[in-house]
Amino acid sequence: MNKNWVSKKTDYNYGFKIATLLKDVFKGVLSPNFNSDDSKKLLLFLKEFYPQRWERLRGLADALGIGIDSLYVNTICLAKLIKGACTAGFCAPPATKNGNIYLFWNIDFFKAAQIVGKFFRFYLFDVPGYHCYLAFGIPGLIGVPIINEFGLAVVLASVGMKDGGGEGVMDAEILSLCMERSKDINEVIDIYKNTKLASFPGVTGGSLLNLNSIWADRNGQGLIIEHSSHHRHFELAKDGILAIANHHQFIRELTGSPTPDELPSIAGSYCRLGRMWHLLRESKGKITLALIKQFMADHKLEKEHVNDYNYIEPIDDGTICVHYWHLKQYLREGNFKRAIETYLMGKTVGSIIIEPKSLTIHTCSGNPCNHSYRPIYLKSALLHKKFPRIVNKPMNPLLASLFKKTSIGLATLLERVLS
Repeated sequence: MNKNWVSKKTDYNYGFKIATLLKDVFKGVLSPNFNSDDSKKLLLFLKEFYPQRWERLRGLADALGIGIDSLYVNTICLAKLIKGACTAGFCAPPATKNGNIYLFWNIDFFKAAQIVGKFFRFYLFDVPGYHCYLAFGIPGLIGVPIINEFGLAVVLASVGMKDGGGEGVMDAEILSLCMERSKDINEVIDIYKNTKLASFPGVTGGSLLNLNSIWADRNGQGLIIEHSSHHRHFELAKDGILAIANHHQFIRELTGSPTPDELPSIAGSYCRLGRMWHLLRESKGKITLALIKQFMADHKLEKEHVNDYNYIEPIDDGTICVHYWHLKQYLREGNFKRAIETYLMGKTVGSIIIEPKSLTIHTCSGNPCNHSYRPIYLKSALLHKKFPRIVNKPMNPLLASLFKKTSIGLATLLERVLS
């Protein structure tokens, strides 16, 4: 991967500059109390397989006056916190009515984890020699790429699996690697095929540690990538439609991604995925932006997708637009174990629709059934590097303290769940 290196100094300086611009943010987010047994090993793999990212972290750590090991532990623990049960899809001609290309993504978290989002921003990754892209997160530390200047875009869903380990980079890192170096789907496939990957074993959805992804480019190509540490699958769009949720569709038997027989709570993922495929197939040739917004607000539960499995009634997160459908009922009944499980499965906290051809995104804060989408036109930002400066207001000390206490507790909980 070194052949694409611009210069060590360029990457190091990016990290150093971000730290100086956002010192208050990092002061409020970073904690010395995080712990991860995997961090030292993964940091060595990062230096070997994605040294540009390692240099950016080194610059960030030097500017903040902390060790790179300590910084990377925070990155891993934050990746575990961003845990959700998402549903996403893709459509392009001949499935769309107007010839447009769309990626769409409902983002589901458990409500307490929303405190993490208080510190996240939309920002541009804009380093000389690399493709410019829009991401959402904390610059330099952790971020989810969304779309780059060539219209290459991605949406995600966490996934659990038994086939973990491996010597390579995490999902959160290869996403950035692809975004900064790729113009289309073919280049993404090439990077995935030639980069060693690390996955985390655990049958529950693995946050930003283990991810299903759909990639799309402005040529109308769509691609699902499923992988574990030792297996990879690339599924190109047929008839212009794709869908993903929180389990593997194509390599489940190889990776050990759970079924409802093994993990009853995954039944909701099977229902959401089946419903999304159903909506896309029955609407082929008629899909528009307005219709996609209806898909994302859909409340129909299709239990036929789990008829061949043993599952527990009721299914809590089986609709594309997820609410805490049964949480109050469980609390009234004193069924606190089920109430906690339901709470951790999450609800839809946001939604995004991406149009790669026009470099436009539509964002919705909250459930799409009762919140509106807001368009953001990115052409000027991505092509001319004109984007509002990242807000860098002094952080409220009480909020920062609450974040640290909450994030450490959540990271500890997820460490136990994912192990």
